[in-house]
Amino acid sequence: MPNVAHTYVDAPAAAHACADRVAHLLREMIGARGAAHLALSGGNTPKPMYAMLAALPDIDWQRVHFWWGDERCVAQNDKDSNQRMARETLLSKIPVNDQLIHWVPTTLEPAQCAAAYEAELRRACDSDPKSGMPIIDILLLGLGDDGHTLSLFPGSPTLQESSKAVVSTIAPPTSPVKDRVTLTYPAARAARYRIFLAGGAKKRSIIDACVKGTGGYPAAAIDAAEWFVDEAAD
Repeated sequence: MPNVAHTYVDAPAAAHACADRVAHLLREMIGARGAAHLALSGGNTPKPMYAMLAALPDIDWQRVHFWWGDERCVAQNDKDSNQRMARETLLSKIPVNDQLIHWVPTTLEPAQCAAAYEAELRRACDSDPKSGMPIIDILLLGLGDDGHTLSLFPGSPTLQESSKAVVSTIAPPTSPVKDRVTLTYPAARAARYRIFLAGGAKKRSIIDACVKGTGGYPAAAIDAAEWFVDEAAD
């Protein structure tokens, strides 16, 4: 299945459409299986989408498992924490089941953190019969200026990982936090739905290449996904 790009007039419209799509999938999966597994993305781009998602009706949030696609190895209340951002913009706004929030244990050393999070994924999720990877229902993804997604950076050895679902990795020197844990390509490809929210004129050429599966960017190799973008990035 190829990538599919949905283009909207501006970033708020793209965020709203993305929230509607996620809500639809959550309702569908909860109705079919009684639960859904949603992996959240970090950064600034998804903040408006999370606020919109929290306001949408008829989602049984008590049946949603929350995960993170990647995280910086900082305290949960740190300004650079993806978990803090999600808590402030989404989790604190909805009636969640606290037992279904799978926090990344960033108090551990990075390698131990990655191993513990993979064990938790494998405990709570179904396993893909082909790859053996834990199956996340909806994996939300962002796009960096260098074409990275999750914490899968250009040229990183992490891109070659084939057996682990979660690994520790090092971000480029320009990053505010170098130590990370991230889902790997095999784990991302095992997700039932991969959804990118991205935009802005400076990312236009990167988004176009990724949607076409070209350019050698890490995000281009994530496998087929839905892209929600604004016209500046079309």
